[in-house]
Amino acid sequence: MAEGCCASIIKILLFIFNFVFWVTGAVLLGVGIWLRVDQDVSRFVSGDLNMSWFYTACYVMIAAGAITMVTGFLGCCGAMKENKIMLMIFAGILGLLFLIELIAGILGVVYRDQVTEWTRSSFLEALSSGKIDAKSESFRELVTVLQGEYSCCGLVNNTDWQNPCSQDTCLCTVANQYCRTYYPTPQSSCSIFRPCLFEFEIFLKKNIIVAGGVGLAIAFIQLVGIVFSVILIRNVGDGENIA
Repeated sequence: MAEGCCASIIKILLFIFNFVFWVTGAVLLGVGIWLRVDQDVSRFVSGDLNMSWFYTACYVMIAAGAITMVTGFLGCCGAMKENKIMLMIFAGILGLLFLIELIAGILGVVYRDQVTEWTRSSFLEALSSGKIDAKSESFRELVTVLQGEYSCCGLVNNTDWQNPCSQDTCLCTVANQYCRTYYPTPQSSCSIFRPCLFEFEIFLKKNIIVAGGVGLAIAFIQLVGIVFSVILIRNVGDGENIA
């Protein structure tokens, strides 16, 4: 058995850590599944905008959640039973996850512009040539919903509509840095939002930085868990609870 008051405290802390870790995995798994099956999300991802690369992130999230739950379970059982094998497997998996998430967090921040390029390519491919007005009704409705959600107008350009002034979701009340004055005719004008691509770029860059930061924070917490498990393994009596 683990010896000393310090070892007992480490055991309790490791159990609490792993319970929280398990809950985190359950949340990741749940969010990943929800994003994959949600019909509203699929309208944008697998619909006319062809942003199917988003599902890759969902699959990664689902896999990470499942692995995290299994790892948390091993850690909880290993801490309570003081089982060396469970604790060593737990520490090994946690070390691997630590390296993966550390690398993923760094790459997410460094290559955040690549996601913007994927979005731009998806928009250009979906629009191809011509105006939004010439597309199917479902495509027009999809763009209209997108414009309402992100206060934007058009996909790559805010003149992707034949007449943006006729689109309610394109109009903004005052011309400022987020809007521009558009003249459909020399005698008339309106204020319209920036293209949706600009808003998507801002949204993605901000959230990728946040996701990268969260990944690095989780990696640090996992490092603490590794330290706790190693201390507990060292304090488990030799020959006890080996299997």
